[in-house]
Amino acid sequence: MPPLTVDRPGYTVTIPVTLSDLARFRPNPGTDHMQPDGWMIVGLSTNFYARAAQHVKTGALLGEPASVRFTPVRYAWTYGDGSSRTASTPGSTWDALGVHEFDATATSHIYRNPGRYLIDLTIGYAPEYRLASGSEWIPVAGLVWVPANRLVAVAAAGAKTVLVEDECTVNPFGPGC
Repeated sequence: MPPLTVDRPGYTVTIPVTLSDLARFRPNPGTDHMQPDGWMIVGLSTNFYARAAQHVKTGALLGEPASVRFTPVRYAWTYGDGSSRTASTPGSTWDALGVHEFDATATSHIYRNPGRYLIDLTIGYAPEYRLASGSEWIPVAGLVWVPANRLVAVAAAGAKTVLVEDECTVNPFGPGC
């Protein structure tokens, strides 16, 4: 990674920038979401997705005015049942993906037992910096991991009935179809 170069009267200081140098620049936490919201059916896919965006923080970096840009690139879920997944995609809603409810997605999970589960998401942000006088973003090695909100959900053993507006043959995109 290119180092930070700072000109001082009569000399130039070259400093490698590391993650610890960025400690004062804390990324915004993202948010964890699930479908269905707050519940799941044992044996069917529960869809998890994150919301996080690239953003910039300003301040002093090694004594110089600077900006640090954080880009979300990794999403690490722990599902509360001993399973976990790390993905490079934040996932999305079933509707946005163009799939039916309870269909598998790149970020979905299937619970095998009824119960109450705590689901945690930690987002890995790739940091870059630039001095106030510069225009080029310089990457810093490693990721800054930030926890998102915790989800609490209950898995039920199954669904005996589903209330729908139409039969699935009439409305194939209705709930449970």
